[in-house]
Amino acid sequence: MNRRTLLRGFGLTVLTAFVLTMPYDMKWAGSSFALDYGVIIGMVVLSVSVLGWIGEFTLAVVAQMGFGLVVVNLCQDAGLPFLVILPVVIVSSIPISVLLGVFALRLRGVYFAIATLAFGYMAQKTFFQTYLGVQGGFGGTESKAVSRPAGFTGSESFYYLLMGSLLLMALLCWGVSRSRIGTSLTALRESEAAFSVLGHSPGAYKILTICLSGAIATVAGAYFGMLQGLVPSNYFQPALAILYFGFAVAGGMGSVAGACFAGILFGALPKYFDSLSEGKLVGYDQFFIGVVALGLVLWAPGGFADIGRRVWRRLEGSPPAAPTVSTFEIDVRDATAAAAEEGLATVEAP
Repeated sequence: MNRRTLLRGFGLTVLTAFVLTMPYDMKWAGSSFALDYGVIIGMVVLSVSVLGWIGEFTLAVVAQMGFGLVVVNLCQDAGLPFLVILPVVIVSSIPISVLLGVFALRLRGVYFAIATLAFGYMAQKTFFQTYLGVQGGFGGTESKAVSRPAGFTGSESFYYLLMGSLLLMALLCWGVSRSRIGTSLTALRESEAAFSVLGHSPGAYKILTICLSGAIATVAGAYFGMLQGLVPSNYFQPALAILYFGFAVAGGMGSVAGACFAGILFGALPKYFDSLSEGKLVGYDQFFIGVVALGLVLWAPGGFADIGRRVWRRLEGSPPAAPTVSTFEIDVRDATAAAAEEGLATVEAP
């Protein structure tokens, strides 16, 4: 057995042990509530990071969380069991994602982000405040209760449910990114025109990615309501989406592992700061997160994902990874060149 295999086996064992014992390892720093919250933010950041595959970013993620939370409340009022509620939440995210996908077909980059931000503001003002009322915040007279699934009412047990869900989402996203679909999404991000020349539909791939991102955000919102025990109308401020986008950049936009790590770190850290300082260092946690994010942008633009890859290659004793070119990318370049030559020939023709 070579060094690389041994190192991977050891790393996987240590990571598994750490994930399984994390609620108890962090007892000294405070309640497991902070860790549960961090895992949920990890889901949200993963949702934002997924859109990096097509070179877009969304600011409607908080609105999608809110819709998921409201669906859970309605399903629990109807008496549906948890195993039925979760699929309903996922399916309910599709119409909203398709609506955002329509924006993506006409807008790109910052214009798409502004459109999703506008969608978030409209949802917050017209839907959440209407459904919940102005007194529907934390402890408000119109707060709507949301309960945790039976058997997962404790902070530690709820952590295992959340972490299991996050790992399933991460495995799904990792599998998609490594599949033919993932290669196609990379080609779409590099050159939409060449992607179309090859006979593929950019719109279908965009909507597929947006639906995957939206489903993750909606499930995260459902779990957030279960963690808090209610549906808080004053949480769904669209500006929070900008913060989550910053977390995704710090993790490495488009990276699955980097998004999960950044979300858990930046989500749980403020709660632990509050616990350790007994409320005396409120605000300093945000300063620390800002310093870390700024340092990553300046010295490691690839975020935590790039740092992790460098460290892992050094531990394995591997040389720096050389850039690879997939067959699909070669086809894209050939198609681009052919399209350019055809256009040149058309211009030069008498």
